[in-house]
Amino acid sequence: MSLRLRAVLIAGVALALLWTLAAAWMLHDVHSRVDRTLDQRLAMSARMVSGLMQRATLMPAGPDASLEPITVGGGQGIACQVRTQRGEIVAATSGAPLAALDVPAPGFADRHVDGEVWRTYTLRFGDHYITTADRIDERGTLARGILLAAGVPFVVALLGGLLALWIGISRGLAPLDALRRTLQARDAESTEPVDGAGAPAELRPLIDALNGLLERLAAALGQQRAFTDAAAHELRTPLTVVDTHLQVARMAAGPDAESLCSAGEGVRRLRHTLDQLMVLTRAEAAGGAGDACDSVLGAVGDVIARIPEPDRERIALEVSGADAASPIPHSMLVTALRNVLDNALRYGGQGPVELAVRFDRAGRRVVIEVADRGPGMSEAELANAGQRFWRGASSRDRGDGAGLGLSIVSAIVGRYDGTVELHARQGGGLRVRLELPAG
Repeated sequence: MSLRLRAVLIAGVALALLWTLAAAWMLHDVHSRVDRTLDQRLAMSARMVSGLMQRATLMPAGPDASLEPITVGGGQGIACQVRTQRGEIVAATSGAPLAALDVPAPGFADRHVDGEVWRTYTLRFGDHYITTADRIDERGTLARGILLAAGVPFVVALLGGLLALWIGISRGLAPLDALRRTLQARDAESTEPVDGAGAPAELRPLIDALNGLLERLAAALGQQRAFTDAAAHELRTPLTVVDTHLQVARMAAGPDAESLCSAGEGVRRLRHTLDQLMVLTRAEAAGGAGDACDSVLGAVGDVIARIPEPDRERIALEVSGADAASPIPHSMLVTALRNVLDNALRYGGQGPVELAVRFDRAGRRVVIEVADRGPGMSEAELANAGQRFWRGASSRDRGDGAGLGLSIVSAIVGRYDGTVELHARQGGGLRVRLELPAG
């Protein structure tokens, strides 16, 4: 669950609970006030009728006199009756259902008439009883109407408040989202501190802690690379001395010094492994500012120029499109291409090696493919290729190689948003495809 959704849910549930309690209190209060107001209306109506009777001819001349009842129009759900002590109806609203009732006691009461509940108020006025009444269901309808009129804005305000809360929290979390995008856009090898200028006070401790971690990580990576580079340099010196002594010993021992030749081959392989380790360390480090690659074809030409003449004649170069620059440093691009071409020349038999360079200026990409006609690799070997110190069957049979060539290529290309793909060729051989960014 996202932080935004969690905050909105917590605040929304709290607001909904509080507003529900307020609505329940309002519902109870509205019912009480409506009942009290309508009761007051009944009482006032009864008193008003008694006041009118003082001036009207409804009053009989004597207690034993009788008059014809007077009927007036009444509204739906409300009634009024005037009775004598003997129960005779002097005046009543039309359709009043209270005629069947006995003379009520003064005050308020709830009465059931014809299956309906009426709220009545009876006032004694001399020898007469004035009863006013209204139906309970009409009171409920009035209360529900009031609650509906007040509840719709209440619900709209609740939904609008949740929406405003969502927008407000989203705006408040915008700096955190900006920090996420900044970290997501950074290079995997970048250990520079994150700029915390303009960040909210709540984010500054997080940014400070992150910058401290990046600083410690940069120091650790620097120490690791310095150690690897220093160790390789230190090991190359005694290996050179051992190789020199082995050459002297072979010259002194004559043609039968087969063991010395094997020892010399082991020293050569170990030196090659150390050289590859140094190259891998440099590939994982940042490139120098003065090592920009202004021409991909220039890097390809430098690689071909360093290849011995017999192997150089086996390379068939094909170029498609106009030359372009590359964000990959020149020395790193040369190292990656040299490793791929060395593998193709070494394990591709004596057949030709196809080198194709295709530029896509619209997509700002360059594709370099190196294909040979050697034994190639099986599906299982292709899945493991690129792992450090892993060697295919061809390399193990020859007894050379350190299993670092494709690792170096992957480290260089992957560092600059490129891809490396290996495919088995139909009819035998291997195709290595490098897709690199181009300027």
